[in-house]
Amino acid sequence: MNRTYLKHEFLITARSRRTIPFVFFIGVLLFSYCLLLWPYANTKEAFNKKETEEYLTYLEDQQKLWRSIGNTGLVYPWHSYSYDRQVGSPVYATNDHNYDLFSGMLQSFENRNFERLLKLRTFYLQNNPGEYLEDRYLFQTVPFPEKDRQHAYYQTMMKYEDYLNKDYHITFGLMYEKTGLQTLQIFLQNYGVYFLLFCVIYFSSDVLSRDRKYQAVLQGLPLSWYRQLNLKSLSAFLFSMAFIVSVIVVGVLVMTIQFGFGYFDLNVPIMIRQQTFTIEEYSVVSLAAYLGKTLVVVPLLVMLFVRLNVVLSLLFKNEWIVLFISSLILFSERLYYARSTQELFGKDISLFPQTYFDFGKIVDGEKNFLLNTETITYAKGVLVLLITYFIIEVILFIVSHVINKRRFYQAS
Repeated sequence: MNRTYLKHEFLITARSRRTIPFVFFIGVLLFSYCLLLWPYANTKEAFNKKETEEYLTYLEDQQKLWRSIGNTGLVYPWHSYSYDRQVGSPVYATNDHNYDLFSGMLQSFENRNFERLLKLRTFYLQNNPGEYLEDRYLFQTVPFPEKDRQHAYYQTMMKYEDYLNKDYHITFGLMYEKTGLQTLQIFLQNYGVYFLLFCVIYFSSDVLSRDRKYQAVLQGLPLSWYRQLNLKSLSAFLFSMAFIVSVIVVGVLVMTIQFGFGYFDLNVPIMIRQQTFTIEEYSVVSLAAYLGKTLVVVPLLVMLFVRLNVVLSLLFKNEWIVLFISSLILFSERLYYARSTQELFGKDISLFPQTYFDFGKIVDGEKNFLLNTETITYAKGVLVLLITYFIIEVILFIVSHVINKRRFYQAS
């Protein structure tokens, strides 16, 4: 009976008139992201052929000017991170060096020789950190732009050095993080878990309210009320996990067809301390470890929200109210989030479960970096979520006895 009821609930969710259009919509979003948005995303490291050609033309005109006046010239970059403040640099020699370097990068890009392009770009960034640190358009709207620029510079250099130190075949996809595995990593690091959990909330928001249309049939089922709730929760959990796995597999497959699969032993930069913000406070984990540590927590989060939706369904008996309240809880951190927020109601921010809903930012230390704290850890996150899940289970047990089957199916 349990197996039959579980299968029945699973099929109802899969064939629901709410589910099919939503899955179609998510499919359109997924393919749009994989085929149109991310492949052509304009990032700091994206190679801009037009700008490079314009820069080379500018350098060429400058060299002609210096030769015409017979002067190599000196510049004093007093505010530059790239040079010593007390020593001038010969303009002609500097321009000549940059012309050779950028023309080499342009030629490598046109010839699809990304290994040479990577070496030249890495060499340039090693000697010109100002490319990041002095870019006033980079992170210009955040509270701490200089800190974020330095953070991005360290992460980029660590990735590029890893690519060069290992025997990888350097491709466009690998260099610009568009392979299947790298795309999944970036998706999880950039609010992807929020997206997946919202889908879970949508799928499970009507697991109880839809039954109120068939009161006479369902009240006679030879199953206890609490067991029915558990089977409905398990059904919603299994459907949600099947959906999440499908989204991940299809997304990785589409990106793999375009740019390759990637490598599990790629290094992912992580921040292990928040004191001096130097390169010594960074470390690395393998891409496999990052994905494993992040994805292993997803089932816990899924079940947490499924059970929360069951509690809300018992209380409000309306799927749209459940969807609204549960979504509000999911995104509740955004209501008070600020880069300086380290406490909530006088308690450390790491003690609240909503801090860990976007779990992709926990494994790599990004949440600690953004909030300028060291209290948010992987182990504490798992513990807080487990405690939250246990609390929801206790609440559900109590509510299910207060709002029993007969009371729930009474006409509202």
